[in-house]
Amino acid sequence: MDAAEKIRTRETVIEDTMNDVRAIETRLGVTREGVAAMRDRLVQMASHKDLFSLDDYPPPADSGSAMYRISQDDDDRFALYVNSSDGDRSTPAHNHTTWAVVVGFEGQELNKFYERRAVGSPPQTHQHMVEAGTGVAMLPDDLHSIHLTGQALNFHMYGLALERLDKREYYSETDGTWKFFAGINGILEGRPNLASC
Repeated sequence: MDAAEKIRTRETVIEDTMNDVRAIETRLGVTREGVAAMRDRLVQMASHKDLFSLDDYPPPADSGSAMYRISQDDDDRFALYVNSSDGDRSTPAHNHTTWAVVVGFEGQELNKFYERRAVGSPPQTHQHMVEAGTGVAMLPDDLHSIHLTGQALNFHMYGLALERLDKREYYSETDGTWKFFAGINGILEGRPNLASC
């Protein structure tokens, strides 16, 4: 298919997925069952290998990672991103304050999960390698960290846009305390009708 047809097809696939995810949240709520069903629907979307690539969503030229917004409701809910990474990257243990789903597409993204304690470093409970055909689903207070060791392209979806998540907490191993993340900026616009705005 040519470039224009690819964009139109991609937009249809994204729109169909988002409609299904909204319906899942309405039907099942923000529950373990609900976020697992959202994850499974996003895994289904990720099977369209011909529609998403590192050429479409390249990582930054200076190495690191970039977050492309590919769908978001007008009220900032149901925000879907492509996370494109080239090189080593990791995050501390953190929550999201909204439901979250991470689904693999290309490469590997190790997700570690933790239990929050009143005092001290949160102990790790388990881990899951997110890669093509797999994903993880989290409730607002769940804790995880992300670890990348090479090029990867993954879908990240949140119940509310990242810019609105100003109460996300992370554990600082240096200080031994929980802190709030600084505001998020630098998200790239991946929606064709808004990319040039």
